Order: sequence, then C-alpha cells, then structure tokens
Amino acid sequence: MPQYDNPQTITIALGSVNFGSNGASSFKLPKGKRGRLVDVSVIATTSFTAVSTGAFVKIGTSADDDAYASLGSLGALAATDTFNTANDPDAIINPDLPADTQIGVVFTAPTGGSPAGVGLVSVVVDVF
Repeated sequence: MPQYDNPQTITIALGSVNFGSNGASSFKLPKGKRGRLVDVSVIATTSFTAVSTGAFVKIGTSADDDAYASLGSLGALAATDTFNTANDPDAIINPDLPADTQIGVVFTAPTGGSPAGVGLVSVVVDVF
C-alpha cells in the first residue's frame, strides 16, 4: 500500500547540461515506486542567452515530451542564478509519475543569436 502521507523525497541530479544545443536524458524511480514531481531546478554555471526564445527543461514521455513538466523560459539567466518552479509556478503540468517507467528529460536550447548557457539540472520527487 503506498504511503502518500509519508513519502521519501529524492533529488535526481542530471548533471551539467550545455543548453547551447538541444539534448536529452532520462531517469527511473526506484523499482515499484511511483512519484509526485515536486520541483525542477537549473543552477546556471554559464550565463544563458535568449534572443528569440529562452531555454526549457521538459519532463515527459517519448510520446509527449512535456507530459509532466515544462520549466522555462530560462531567459537570460545569469551565471550562479537559480531558476525553478518558484520562478515558473505553472511548470508542473502533471505531478504524478508512474512506477517502473523511463521518464524522459528534454533540454531545449534558446533560439536566435548564439545559443548559450550551461546549468546544473535537478529534479525533486516524492516517492511512495
């Protein structure tokens, strides 16, 4: 029986991401565990550009890359600044993550000019 009232909070560190071009990653929750998406965060280590559109972090499935979240636009995020769901309260689209399923993460580069930006990306999930 899931213990919704006593979840284990985990942080999935996706490492340093170069948003100068599009990229992708993925993660799975512990075997047999479902999750509730709590936060998505980018800590800039190199300043971001956003001439036309800013960078995004999308969390979803192979059929719908933002089924769970779409964090952004990261805009012209300065080095050492943090952007998370507190900055984008509508980022979490569906917080319920399924058990035993690969969750996709897409890193969308900014457009226009010379795309740039590097950040440490993490995802916080309550698992039960």
